[in-house]
Amino acid sequence: KVVSPKLLDVGGFCNGILAGLVAITAGCANVEPWESIIIGLVGGLVYQGASMLLKRLKVDDVVDAFPVHGACGIWGIVALGLFGNPDEGMGGNGVFYGGDQLGTQLFAGFLIILWAGGLSVLIFLPLRKLGMLRMGDEFQEKGADAMEHSPAKAYSESPDAPKAPSGTDVTL
Repeated sequence: KVVSPKLLDVGGFCNGILAGLVAITAGCANVEPWESIIIGLVGGLVYQGASMLLKRLKVDDVVDAFPVHGACGIWGIVALGLFGNPDEGMGGNGVFYGGDQLGTQLFAGFLIILWAGGLSVLIFLPLRKLGMLRMGDEFQEKGADAMEHSPAKAYSESPDAPKAPSGTDVTL
């Protein structure tokens, strides 16, 4: 079972594209276009690996926010330390060209993880202790959309459900 899922997952496909874009964001001004393609493609693989790891660890991340933004963001930071030719005049100083940017990028990644992790603990630990982090069983069973965010008729599949009057236009 090397590659999962075996069926096309549209959400995963879109997240893979987004992951490539997140990965190249850190170094977009300092790498060549062909390097950005490599960084983006590896970002898609990093996304897939991180997503599969979270599922294996039974971590609930419904929209794969961490694999897309966390894992691929860190990959993008590290990639900037690998790519970027200083001779091109774009500010790159990657290891592949004899540069020394990788250490700085790794340190920056460490600081970002420390900062985001520290603030997350400061926010989520008290919420967990106060029992405010998880919704009730009934709420989770029915779903937040149906219980709080949308009118009940939005999920009605009944043919006689109330419909908007004909001729109504919505302008924004």
